[in-house]
Amino acid sequence: MALADNRWQRTTMLCGMYFAQGVPWGFMGTAVVTHLTEKGITDSEAGHLSFMVLLPWTFKLIWAPIIDVFTVRSMGRRRPWIISAELMMAMSLLLILSMGDISQDLQLLGWMFFLHNCFASLQDVATDALAVDILPPDEQGRVNGMMWGTKLVGKGLGAGGMATLMTTFGIEAAVMAQFVILMLVMLLPLIFLERAGERRFPWSKGQANLGTSVTTQNVRPISDVISDLMKGFSLTTNWAYFMYGLMHVVGWGIVEIVGKTYWTQKLELDSTDYSLIETQSVPFQICGAMIGGWIADKFGRRKVIIGGLGGYGLMAFIFAALIAANRGSEKAMYWYLLLNPGILAVGSVGFLSMGMKISWTKASATMFTIYMTLSNVGHVIGHKAVGVLRDTLEFSYEGTFAAAGLAMITPLFLLFVVRPGEVDQAREPEKELDDVDAEIDSESDSSSEE
Repeated sequence: MALADNRWQRTTMLCGMYFAQGVPWGFMGTAVVTHLTEKGITDSEAGHLSFMVLLPWTFKLIWAPIIDVFTVRSMGRRRPWIISAELMMAMSLLLILSMGDISQDLQLLGWMFFLHNCFASLQDVATDALAVDILPPDEQGRVNGMMWGTKLVGKGLGAGGMATLMTTFGIEAAVMAQFVILMLVMLLPLIFLERAGERRFPWSKGQANLGTSVTTQNVRPISDVISDLMKGFSLTTNWAYFMYGLMHVVGWGIVEIVGKTYWTQKLELDSTDYSLIETQSVPFQICGAMIGGWIADKFGRRKVIIGGLGGYGLMAFIFAALIAANRGSEKAMYWYLLLNPGILAVGSVGFLSMGMKISWTKASATMFTIYMTLSNVGHVIGHKAVGVLRDTLEFSYEGTFAAAGLAMITPLFLLFVVRPGEVDQAREPEKELDDVDAEIDSESDSSSEE
């Protein structure tokens, strides 16, 4: 049995990879940044450090075509890339450990976070590509919900657990704990094969298993990938979702930064408490992710996105109104931080599921990665926008939260141009060509063996 044949294996594998991404996200993006805001760094400095964490995730646009073009096909289309990315993530953590406590050097700290997340983004691209390859359509919503949920568990552990370790034993202890976790998670791609008959290691016995219409060759012409992408984005639905992907989480990026500074500098509360709230919100986020995946499969992906991401924007407006009415207290902030990530999880699962649904042609994995990368670009824009809003334009806290709400709700109108049925119609001729290509590849492989 292998991932393509066993639901339990592919669900465990995909969820494990997302968990591995969540831990450093919570540690670097929440625990460390919040700890430093308590020490007195400015909104712009906090935004820049988060920017260095998120910037490598925009490189997914570069990773995706490389992954589609090159692989060790006898070990699977995606598994060699996942294993390589995990190894490089581990090495980057060892490099950070060798430098001791670098939390006082924001420049060096930012570059180390940048390096680690370069490899984390590569792992994410390979994992998403694997999901596109092996998940049947009727599992996409539910499994995306579970993937997002386990990422949130990892993020909660990275934010709360690592914050406690860092406060008690120092940053080195938190980094070492992440290294151990990463080594344990890396057992999954070493144990599970993509398809039966493939090699577990380069020196093992086995051969490429066609499995899909994609060629068994290790290198695919880049011109073919570009041609498939041009065909994929020839539809109005894909262009509309392209624009929505770029714009839809700018508000989230704003809230993620301004929430930290409001908590530690305006309310003058402890950064560890902020990180622990992130951990406490994980059950709500997991429930949101699971509910979002179920609704997406049962009632439609568009409804999930509008309800979740629109609700997140509405929550930002409500909190802005509370601040304006001098009711933005510690208790109000606590409940805001506790509940709104669960609402965000509902919409995020819908976004993932819709992206997977409308990605088509043989470059479907690259198309899906483009949507996910645009989401990261929008997130980065939101982080950098905080400095502009707070320092340059001198927005108040309530004005900044209101701007975040507007940034979340406005792009939702693009979703009414997104029609998955248009993609389904275009996909039918593509499937017929896939069957012909599969027969040609199979005959070619048989001839070479003779």
